[in-house]
Amino acid sequence: MNTGILIGFLFYLALLAYIGWWANKYTKTEDQYFVGGRKVHVLAATLSDKASDFSGWLMLGYPGSAFKAGLGAFWAAVGCLFGTLADYVLIGPRLRIYAGKFRAITVPDYLEARLKDNTKLIRILSALIILIFMTAYVAAQFTAGGKTFAEGFGISDNAGIILTVIILTAYVITGGFFAVVWTDVVQAMFMLLTLIIVPFLALAKIGGFDKATQIIAQADPTKLDPFGGATGWAAIIFAIGYASWIVGYLGQPHIVTRYMSVEDPRKLRRPGIFISGTWTIIVLWGAFFAGFLGFAMYQAGILNVSDPEKVIPAMAVELMPGWLAGFVIAGIISAVMSTADSQLLVASSAIARDFYHKVLGKEVGKKQMVNISRVVVAVVALVGLWFALTGPKVIYQMVATAWGGLAVGFGPILVLSLWWKRVTKEGAIVGMAYGLVSEVILEAKVYGWAFNPDAPGIFGTIGSWFNGVPVFFINFFITLFIIIVVSLFTKPPEDIVKLHEELFRKVPIETGKKSITETRAKSQVENVADFLIERGLA
Repeated sequence: MNTGILIGFLFYLALLAYIGWWANKYTKTEDQYFVGGRKVHVLAATLSDKASDFSGWLMLGYPGSAFKAGLGAFWAAVGCLFGTLADYVLIGPRLRIYAGKFRAITVPDYLEARLKDNTKLIRILSALIILIFMTAYVAAQFTAGGKTFAEGFGISDNAGIILTVIILTAYVITGGFFAVVWTDVVQAMFMLLTLIIVPFLALAKIGGFDKATQIIAQADPTKLDPFGGATGWAAIIFAIGYASWIVGYLGQPHIVTRYMSVEDPRKLRRPGIFISGTWTIIVLWGAFFAGFLGFAMYQAGILNVSDPEKVIPAMAVELMPGWLAGFVIAGIISAVMSTADSQLLVASSAIARDFYHKVLGKEVGKKQMVNISRVVVAVVALVGLWFALTGPKVIYQMVATAWGGLAVGFGPILVLSLWWKRVTKEGAIVGMAYGLVSEVILEAKVYGWAFNPDAPGIFGTIGSWFNGVPVFFINFFITLFIIIVVSLFTKPPEDIVKLHEELFRKVPIETGKKSITETRAKSQVENVADFLIERGLA
C-alpha cells in the first residue's frame, strides 16, 4: 500500500469527521435532521444538490462509459446539463414555495398535502418507490466506493465496499441533513478539482490532444464519431439513449429535497442556476475527457487498468505523487459518499417518518424520531451492502436502473403538481402505481420484452425501433400521459385549485400609465416568495 496515498486520504477523512461532529450540534429536531431547519444557504444547497446528484457515476461510471464508447458518450453530458437546468426551472422554486406553505419536509409530505390525499396511498407508494430504488441506488454507490478503494489501496472490491459502508453510515447517523449538506460542499470542491487536474495531466503525459486522437483512431475509429458510427434513425436513437438522463432529474428525491431546504426560494433561479450550471459543465467536461484520454493512455501502454470504471483512480496513481493521488482517491470517494448519504437520509425518512409515523400513526417525540431514523439508516445501509456484494458491480447500469425507477415514480407527478392545477390524487395514485410496477418489471426484464429486438411479435418490432433507449425514458412519458388522463376524469379539491392560482397567477401591477403583468415587471417566483417570506409562511 502506498503510504502517501493513505496519508492524503486520512487527512480528508479527518475533515469529514470534524464536519459531522460540528453539524451534530445543530441536529436536535426532525426538521433539522431532514431539511436543515430550512435555513441552508443557496450556495451550500446548490453545491450539495450537484454533489448528491452525480455521485460515483460521475467519477467512475461516466468516465468508464467514455473509455468504452468514445465521443458518443458526450451525449450523456448534454442530457445531464439540460436535466440540471430543467430542475431549477421546473421544480426548484415552486417546490420550495409549496413546501414552505405546507410545512413539508419530505417529497411524500408535499405530494400528500398538495393533492389532499387522505387515503395515505400516495405516501405508501412514495415509500415503496423510495425504498426499492433508493436501496438499489445506495448499492451502486457502495460498489463505486469499493472499486475506488480497490484501485487506490490494492484491496479487493468487496473489502472496499465494506469500508465505504462503515465510513458513510457513521457520519450520516451522526449529523443528519446538516452534516450531509456541508460535507457535500467539501466533496463538490474535491470533485471539481479532481476533474480539472486529471485530464490536463493525462494530456501532458500522452503528448497532446492530437496525439491522443491519433492513437484512438488507430485503435477504434468509431470512438471519434459522435454517433458511434450509426447513421439515420439509428444515430438519433444512439444520442437519445445517452441523453435520456435528462428526464430523471425531475424525480430524484435526494436532489429535490435540497430545494425544500434552501432559505430563500428566489435565489434558486439566480444565482442557483449560474452556480449549478457552471459546476456541472466543468465536471462533465472533466469526467468525459478523463475517460476518453484514459483509453488513449491504455492503448499507448501508459496506463494499466483492468476495469474501465476504474480509469480515474488508475490515472491518479499513475500520474501523481502519492499524497496528491490520495486526495484524488478521496475526491472520488467523496463523490460516492455525497450521493449515498443523501439517499440513505431520504430512504430513512420514507420508512421512519412517512410510513411508521404518518401511515401507521405512531406518535413519537421529535428527538425519538431522529433516533429511529438513524436506526433505519443503518438497516438500509446493510441491505444496500448485501446488494453491492452480490450484484453485477457495473456502476453505470446500476445507477441507470435506480435513476429510472425514481424518475418514473416521482418525476411526472412532481412536474404536474407544480404546474397544473387540475392534477388529482386519483391521477397521482394510478400513475405512481403504474410507474412502480412497470419499472420493477421492465427494468428487471422479467419477460425479456423491454426494447428487445428478439422479443416475439409487436414487442420485437418496437424493440428494433428503440433498441438502445433506456426503458425509463419512454416510461416517463407513458406515466405522464396516464396521470393527465385520469386527472381529467376526476375532480381536484377546489381549495387546492384556488391555492395554486393564488400562489402562481400573474398579478396585474398598476404603473400609473398602464397595467402590466407581474411576470413582465418581476419574476413570478420572486413576487410570491416575497409575499410568503414577509408573512413567515415560507
